[in-house]
Amino acid sequence: MDANFYRKLFDYDLWGNREALKSLEGLAAAERSRRYFRHVIGAERIWLSRFETPAHPSVDGWPELTLEECRVAVEDLHQRWMALLDALTPERLAQDLVYRNTKGVEFRTPIADVLLHLAMHSAYHRGQVAAAVREVGGKPAATDYVVYVRRVAAGTA
Repeated sequence: MDANFYRKLFDYDLWGNREALKSLEGLAAAERSRRYFRHVIGAERIWLSRFETPAHPSVDGWPELTLEECRVAVEDLHQRWMALLDALTPERLAQDLVYRNTKGVEFRTPIADVLLHLAMHSAYHRGQVAAAVREVGGKPAATDYVVYVRRVAAGTA
């Protein structure tokens, strides 16, 4: 697969994150859903730092952020991921990312697999956000990939 496939995935990720954030607005008792969402941001930051340096990341995987800080982070992370994707040649995309996990253990994982993992990880936790929003009486966002594709086709994404 080429970088365009991953750009599409990261565009979906941006859309899904924006939709999930909307579902958190105005919910007084939604700390658990906010925590899950903040982890999406923390994990994206960790993985981005692994591309920048293979050393053990000093990034918090569960950051304490306001909803406004989450909005800013989502936009910033998308721009940074797109810049990274723009710089990935097909040869580099096929190579391994060498990094240390949060426990300091070194791993080698194909970059293409890391990028796919990241999109899937975010979607998984957005599902947790949706369940937690529903539990406190809110209306969860529909952030399935097929919903995104339909909205792109309709020009409403």
